[in-house]
Amino acid sequence: MKELSIIFRHFLMRTLREPIVIIFSFLLPIGLTILNTVINLNFLDQGDRQAAAIEATVIAALFMIAFQFFSSQVLIYHIYEDLRGPARWRLLATPVKQGSFLAGAVLASWIFSIIQGLLIIGTSALLFDMHWGNPFILVAVIIMVATIGQLMALLISLATSKLKTAVGITYAIGFSMMFLSGALFVPLGDSAFAVFVQNYGTPLTLAWRAIIFSGVADNDMSLVAFNMGVLGIIAAVMAGVVLILGRRRRI
Repeated sequence: MKELSIIFRHFLMRTLREPIVIIFSFLLPIGLTILNTVINLNFLDQGDRQAAAIEATVIAALFMIAFQFFSSQVLIYHIYEDLRGPARWRLLATPVKQGSFLAGAVLASWIFSIIQGLLIIGTSALLFDMHWGNPFILVAVIIMVATIGQLMALLISLATSKLKTAVGITYAIGFSMMFLSGALFVPLGDSAFAVFVQNYGTPLTLAWRAIIFSGVADNDMSLVAFNMGVLGIIAAVMAGVVLILGRRRRI
């Protein structure tokens, strides 16, 4: 346990010291949240404070969730540059099991993702009037999305051998989820399939709607429970696949 704690702190502190990580994981999503919120608020009745608060909350929740998936790249870089990179043989020479290094890297990336989500939400709350619903649902969504993000990074790392390929897949998945959720403002039509995809088709949509329907734009706890349940099933299935593939191919 002591070894895991040291490894965890090492990976987390090294990540927080990387300027490019701070820019991409914190400044960029916060900047996009502020920009999109300001633009969208200009189209609303300036006297309707509740509508403005709901709009700001919906936008902040969207970017918070989307960038948690993008930040799974933190774990991918740990795996490819450390556990598979030049430092691999130095790590294997230590009296520490390789699994401890992987567990420490996953835990550090998971905590980093949660910090990122909370910081985006916190900054948005300081700058705009927000209309958050159930705070326990909000925190649960952040934890669930962070978990799915790490499992996604592990699956990609197990399926690919090159860093550039893994990073490219992460971007493809992240932008695809934003596109299918309607977050990129590209019309998908009003067919039954398009409506289903936009409401339930991706983990991003499920998490986003769980927040929105927990008292932000509406209060439907049965829908929230359904969305969270589906997210839990997705996480369980991904974890099972990671365990199966991990036995056949070591990180």
